[in-house]
Amino acid sequence: MIKTVAVDTNVLLDYLFKREPNFNKSFKLIEDCLAEKVRIFIPNIVFPEIEWVLRSFYKQPKEFIIEFLEGIIVIEGVLTEDKTTMQRALNLYRQFNVKFSDSIILIQIQNFNPDEFLTFDEDLKKLYQKSLKN
Repeated sequence: MIKTVAVDTNVLLDYLFKREPNFNKSFKLIEDCLAEKVRIFIPNIVFPEIEWVLRSFYKQPKEFIIEFLEGIIVIEGVLTEDKTTMQRALNLYRQFNVKFSDSIILIQIQNFNPDEFLTFDEDLKKLYQKSLKN
């Protein structure tokens, strides 16, 4: 039975930016996951946290952020609460001028299929209405 290791935002950021003192631990964990020696569980909330840190603190461009997050999600040994939702949210984030957190909100609302969606965010409202037409 393969061990599963749950991680938070900093583990992935330490890996990405080779931040010390924990880079070696992060690197080994990712390498072991790629070699199918361990699985990594990443809570869904970690993805928008990473996006926020990369965008606001590290000033990374949107495409870099998307590529990094997609690169994590596609690793077979990476587990999340819902990979499909995260992948769909990243696609929405890529296609439209929308905050990543809003793209997650919209995808989760679509998954739930409510009778109505109330928001005071006009951009999110427009995007939701567009998504209903598709």
